[in-house]
Amino acid sequence: MNTQEIISEIQKLPFAERKKILSSLQDESVETMSEEEVQKILFSEGVIGNLPDLSAYTDDDDDFEPIEIEGEPVSETIIKERR
Repeated sequence: MNTQEIISEIQKLPFAERKKILSSLQDESVETMSEEEVQKILFSEGVIGNLPDLSAYTDDDDDFEPIEIEGEPVSETIIKERR
């Protein structure tokens, strides 16, 4: 769940629940909190139903290299076929 999705879910809550979450986050130093700590607070407050596996979200894609494909881009093929 990314930041925008979390904010969207929090905005759907009643005012009292949003205030409760905000106060619990303000008690902590939000700037120094890890993503895991924020997720745990949101889980304990009932904002999210489960804790995601954050190990799946790593930025270790440095060795990623796209595959070269000959021919025109797929997007152009789709546009031509729709005409």
